[in-house]
Amino acid sequence: MYFTKIRMHPIMIPIIIYLIATAQLAHYSIIICSLLFHELGHIAAAKWTGLKLTSCTILPYGGAIKIKNLYLAPPHQQWLIAIAGPLATAVLYLTAQFFTFPGQAFFNQVQLTILALNLIPILPLDGGQALKAILPKYHQNTHLALSICVSTLLILVTYNQMHLAFIFTFIAFQNIRTWQYRKYEEAFNKIVTKQLTLP
Repeated sequence: MYFTKIRMHPIMIPIIIYLIATAQLAHYSIIICSLLFHELGHIAAAKWTGLKLTSCTILPYGGAIKIKNLYLAPPHQQWLIAIAGPLATAVLYLTAQFFTFPGQAFFNQVQLTILALNLIPILPLDGGQALKAILPKYHQNTHLALSICVSTLLILVTYNQMHLAFIFTFIAFQNIRTWQYRKYEEAFNKIVTKQLTLP
C-alpha cells in the first residue's frame, strides 16, 4: 500500500509544536493536508509510470519521495514525476477558487508558497528535479553546486522571513550533504546498473 510508505520528517516537529503552541491548529491542518496532496501528485505519477515507490517523507516545502531505480527510468518519466507535485498543488489552488470557505486566504497563501518554492530550479525541489531529469549527466554536478550556491543566497535574501529562511537553510544542508556523498552514490548506481544489464 502506498499510503503506508508516507512519513513525516523530524524537521516538521518544531513547526508543528509552534503551530500548536500558538493555537494555530487550523493552519497546521491546512499545511499538512496541502503538503500531503502535493506528494500524492508525485505518488500518482510514479504509480502511473509503473515505478515502485519505496518511501515518501513530508518536508516543510513538500516532500522527498524515493523510487526504486528512478535514475534508470527514461528522462520523460523522471520529469513527469518531478512536475506532478506542483501540478497537483496548482489544481488544488485553482479548484479552491470556485468555493468560499473559512481560512481561504491562508489556504491560498499556502498553495502559492508551496507552488512557488517547488518551481525554483534548484535541488532537491521539484523544479530542480525536473531540470536534472533533462540535463546531460556531465552537467549534474554543476547543477548540484549551483543549487548549493543559490539556496545559500536565498537564506540571506529571506533572513527577515523566518519560515522561508528556515526552509532554505534545510535545503542548503540537504544539498551540501548530497555533494559530500555524490561519489558514493555514483559508484553505487554504476554497480546496480551493471548488475541489471548482466545477461
